[in-house]
Formats: sequence, C-alpha cells, structure tokens
Amino acid sequence: WTMVRIGGNPAVGSGNKPLGLFRSIFAFLAGVSVTVLVTEQRSTTVKDTSTSYQEEVAVTNQVVQASASSRDEDDASSTTRSTTFDKSFPDFFSIGQTTGTDKVRGDVLLPACRNDTQQCRFPEAVNPACRISGHFYHTLYNKWLRPYAQPDSGPMTFLEIGFYRGSGYDAYSAYLKSNPAAVLHSMEISCIEAGPRAEGKWPWGNFASRHARYEELISQQLLHCGDAADYTFLRQTWKTHLQTKKAPLRVVVDDAAHLAHHMATSLFFWFPRIAPGGILVVEDIEPLSAANDFLLYVLPKVLKDLHYCGRDSNLKEKICFPTIQPLLKSVHCEMHICVFERNSEPSWEPSREESLPPKDVLKASECLFH
Repeated sequence: WTMVRIGGNPAVGSGNKPLGLFRSIFAFLAGVSVTVLVTEQRSTTVKDTSTSYQEEVAVTNQVVQASASSRDEDDASSTTRSTTFDKSFPDFFSIGQTTGTDKVRGDVLLPACRNDTQQCRFPEAVNPACRISGHFYHTLYNKWLRPYAQPDSGPMTFLEIGFYRGSGYDAYSAYLKSNPAAVLHSMEISCIEAGPRAEGKWPWGNFASRHARYEELISQQLLHCGDAADYTFLRQTWKTHLQTKKAPLRVVVDDAAHLAHHMATSLFFWFPRIAPGGILVVEDIEPLSAANDFLLYVLPKVLKDLHYCGRDSNLKEKICFPTIQPLLKSVHCEMHICVFERNSEPSWEPSREESLPPKDVLKASECLFH
C-alpha cells in the first residue's frame, strides 16, 4: 500500500491554500487507484413481494457454490472481506447466508452477474455493484456489531426497524447470541390490522407472520407492530418496552420502508435516545426516488454538523440539526449504508417537536453554505 501526504508549501496555488489543496487532491485522484466498498440497489419503496422468500433463498443457494471458488480467491488478497476477521469472532457474511438475508447477498450474486448480464437484475446500471439485488453490508456489521457480540459485552438493547420476514432479525440474533445480556427488538408495519392504508391499516398482507417465531416474538413483546414513522407509536414502544436502565439502547438499525422522510424520522427520534457510545445504522441510502432526498439533503447536513466548531466568526457557521450535532462522534459509510456513532454525551428525552425532523429536513437549507 502507499501513503501520500498532501500539504507543504503554502505558496502552492498562488497563495490560495484551498486552491492548492484542491489541485493536490485532483492530482492524487488522477494518479492513484482507489478501492471502494460497494453495495447494491434496492428497487422498491415497499419491499418487493413478487418473489417469495423461499424462492429468494433458493436462488441465493444456487449461486453460492458457483461463486465460492471466486470468493476464496478474492479473500486471499482482500483486506476488506469479512473472512479476514479473526475466526474466533462471529462472521456476519456466513450467518447472513444461513438466514437468507439480502444484507450479504451481493458477494454471492455479483460474480455471476459480471460473467453473464442475464444473471443481473438491473443490467442497465452503470455501477456493476448496482446490477444485482443484494448488499455487501457484512463488512460494516462485522466491525460495528463485534463489540456487542462477546460473552462479556454486557447488557444492551438492540432495535431493528423493519422486521419484514425476519431474515435480518435472525442474522442479528445469531451474531449476538454469545452475549447473554443482549435483548433484540424489532418493529414491523405489516402485522398491524389488515385494511385500507387510508384508515391507518395495512392492505398488503402480514409479511412477518411467515416467520417461524412470529407468535413467540409477539407474545414476548419483542416484535412490535406499528408504523415506525408515527411519533405516538414510537414513543409508546420506547416508554413501554425499550427504555430500561438494565439494558441500555445501544444499537438501532433502520431497514424499513426506505422513504427519505422515514429514514430522517429514525435519525431524529432514536439518536438522542441511544446510549452514549451506541450506534444508529441506516441502510439503503441509495439514489432511488424514494430514498434519494436522505442522501442529498440529510446526510450532508449531518456531516457538516460533525465538523462544526463555531470559533471563526468570519465563517458565520450554522448548525443544521441542533438536536443531533451535540451528540455526534462520527459518521462511517460504505456504499448505501451509514453508521451514526454517539459520543459520550448522556442520552436524553426530547420533546415531540425535537423528536421529529424539521420541516425543511429534505431541502437544501441555508446552513449548508455557512
């Protein structure tokens, strides 16, 4: 590997430091190949129900053996694959293959798609990694869930938003099973009362009921049926089932409707309530019509707030999200997924107004330019 230092003589760029920096960056990008972790594109706002769960798993299993040798060769030289992790730790890729979640399906499907475009779900995509229906999230989860996956990791509450058919929940449960003090909850809208959506009901069938442990999770009050974009439901579930000193809320994963406003709601409601040092994971941050505004308008504001100082009066810095900025430690992204990490500030209980996204959350606000 190569390390390149950018900097040095302040005279570069005719005395203009920003110009000199930009020239250095462009020169660097022009001369160095960059390896980027990539993942896939999800195609629908409401999760695709045209293919049954069994069919999806069958397709994945058919391709696993065909791509295994290719994966082994790649793993021998790659430092990003989950298989490079210490074997004494759980591996999210292997677990995800067992449960059938699409969170790890990218590595399985991509080799066949590269060799034959007929094996691609979206052959028109310019980015090859967006041509298949599967993600590469295992590298991120192996890193960020590992601290909670050991026998001595301690009490913690985990919340998944978007149970769907439960393959993701099963993967998280298997990954964290070595921690006896981990309690996993999930939310799902499809298990509410059946009926017209205009009446606050669900007309498209109960996806969650197909899960083998559906009744058990309901009876144990670990699966909560409701709209995760509705403040009343969120607060009631939080107060009744999740707010506990015995097992602090340390991980929240948004993998629900993939609507930009819903994703923003998860950020504003849950981030202040997550315990210090915990994480919020938002999946499917993609250039799709439903989710694109989160990518364009929410993520850039959070990143700007992350670097806020407020010490140079000439810059007239503005905070974009006052309820989020004081709690941010870091933002880590791979393609289509980001981790928002909490700092050491105590969690707190925001008001209703503070728990919901501001009205201009999906617009290009003035704060971005100051």
